[in-house]
Order: sequence, then structure tokens, then C-alpha cells
Amino acid sequence: MTDPRMEDHAVGLELQLVELVEQKQRAEVQGREDDAARLETEIEPLQFELAATAEQLSTADAQVLDAPEAHADVHAPSAQELVDHS
Repeated sequence: MTDPRMEDHAVGLELQLVELVEQKQRAEVQGREDDAARLETEIEPLQFELAATAEQLSTADAQVLDAPEAHADVHAPSAQELVDHS
């Protein structure tokens, strides 16, 4: 199972990125090029951090799926076995 704090961190980064991109777009529309450039410098590191966080989450998910205890050990008969014995 992945760390819920890591998932929360990813969501927080996404929210920050959405806000900054919207601010940058407004600055560009309003002709505030200096503000747009400043916002771009804030956006770029967040994008890299979000990518790194997503990579960590996907790696953790893959490790959980590969773990022996992640697979069910079922002792119940299959549907075909039930039909055959009816």
C-alpha cells in the first residue's frame, strides 16, 4: 500500500500547479510579462517535484503488487468445480 502522506503531497502539488498556471495565464493576458516569467520559475520546480513524487508512488505500487503477500491465497472451489459437482 502506498503512503497516504505521499498521495496527499502529490495532490497538494497538483493544486499549487493549477493555481500558478492560472496566475501565469492571467499575467500573460494582461501583458505582465515580468510576473509571467516569475511564475514560470515557480512552476518548473513544482512540475519536477510532482513527477518525482508520481514516480515514487508508481514504484511503491509496483512493489506492493509484486510482494507475495499481495496475492490472495484462495482455498474456495472455482465456479467450474462447483458446476462439475452439481
